[in-house]
Amino acid sequence: MHVYSSDNEFRPTFLATLGVVAFVVVIALNAYVFPWLYQQIPFEIPSLIVPGLAFGVVFGLFRRVFDRRLWNKAWMPDFIAAVPDLTGHWEGEIKTSYEGEISDDYLADGGHRPMTATLDIEQTWSKIIIHFETDRSQSVSTAANFQTEGTLHPKLSYLFENEGADVDEQAADEGPYDGTTRFTYRESNDRLVGYYYTGPARASEQGDGQKTTYGTAEFTRMSDESQK
Repeated sequence: MHVYSSDNEFRPTFLATLGVVAFVVVIALNAYVFPWLYQQIPFEIPSLIVPGLAFGVVFGLFRRVFDRRLWNKAWMPDFIAAVPDLTGHWEGEIKTSYEGEISDDYLADGGHRPMTATLDIEQTWSKIIIHFETDRSQSVSTAANFQTEGTLHPKLSYLFENEGADVDEQAADEGPYDGTTRFTYRESNDRLVGYYYTGPARASEQGDGQKTTYGTAEFTRMSDESQK
């Protein structure tokens, strides 16, 4: 998983608040627990070492529990969670501008350009990973950003790397490539709707890739558990 950014300015404030809470806990430990601990140790410890280490441990524990367990609870205020939780398995299709030959086996409902696809998303309060897959190729996110301010619905933008089709199926203009996807999250029906575009394909096994492609994408969440 990789870190993602958000336009919600409360996130740094919340981390500072966690730091204050951790500091208060350490003060209480220093008053009621650490004196007993010093008596059990047969050598002298500088007075600031134990509280300093305790603050790091307590703050790290609070942050980890919130980041992985608490941030997406239904009772958590939206201004603290800051972004929607998109964790889960999503199914849908893309419509691509790619002009090369694509076997009918990969196209949705026998159509000319639509291709069935899946998304598997794993997310915490601070990190995310997005796996995209069709029967022909798969990609993984490398960076992501949420926009929640000044928009009717939350938006997710991310960069991805695609490994390209299997070597035996690569055309001369194919190969591994990078791209960008931008989704709008429709809360009412739990859907991601958006578009994507790719950079030129890097050199493939068959030749030098030069083309860029673009298209639309639409997914519906089928499960709250990622299948990756």
